[in-house]
Amino acid sequence: MKKFTFCLLSYILLFSFRAEAQFWDREFVGGLNQIEQNNNRQQRFDKYTLEENSIGTPYNHPDYLVGNVYKGNALWATNVALRYNAVADEIEVKESLESADEDARLIPKDPDIFVKIVNDIYVFIPFQGKIEDGGYFHVMFEGKKLDLYKKLKKRVIPGRTASSSFTQDVPTEFRDESQYFLVTKSGRFFQLPDERSKKFDIFGANKEVVLEYVKNNDLNPEKEDDLLQIIQFYDGV
Repeated sequence: MKKFTFCLLSYILLFSFRAEAQFWDREFVGGLNQIEQNNNRQQRFDKYTLEENSIGTPYNHPDYLVGNVYKGNALWATNVALRYNAVADEIEVKESLESADEDARLIPKDPDIFVKIVNDIYVFIPFQGKIEDGGYFHVMFEGKKLDLYKKLKKRVIPGRTASSSFTQDVPTEFRDESQYFLVTKSGRFFQLPDERSKKFDIFGANKEVVLEYVKNNDLNPEKEDDLLQIIQFYDGV
């Protein structure tokens, strides 16, 4: 599960010299076709995706962005168009930004496959060894002792049609409700509590040291950039 996470940066640097030219591997395309044919995606995800007047987006970014796909220690495709659907927990790919959205396929859910969308790395982690129960995580930080993962979640509030001429349609809304995890080098996940007062309990014996650092630097763990800075400090304690 964690066999590749500490090598992600080295893999990306190793193959970065190929980033200027597009690479669309035949094996990669074949794998996408196969997963597409066996896809059991629920239709409601497509429905939400197609609603033009919705508030927010089911994706990490409303538009496709350029990125690379890696499989194990090999570059599988580069300069392709990618986006992560947080509602369906799927990564969609098409050959280029100019390709029609109807031509998009799904990246196979495989712990050996990870993607880099611009500067963001997404990995697939099985749950208790089961692919079907696993999910994608954004790798925010890879440290010497631990890593920080983000699980991008979207709360879907379905819209409704106006019941009369005196009321208005209410569009579907997507609200970000992300979760953060500290991940040890052995692959153990520890979710950071939502409550601010309990967040620092996860630091154990170093709790007071981290609290002092947060106070001295006027940091707010509810802000993602500040949380990242706190975790980077903790990794060096």
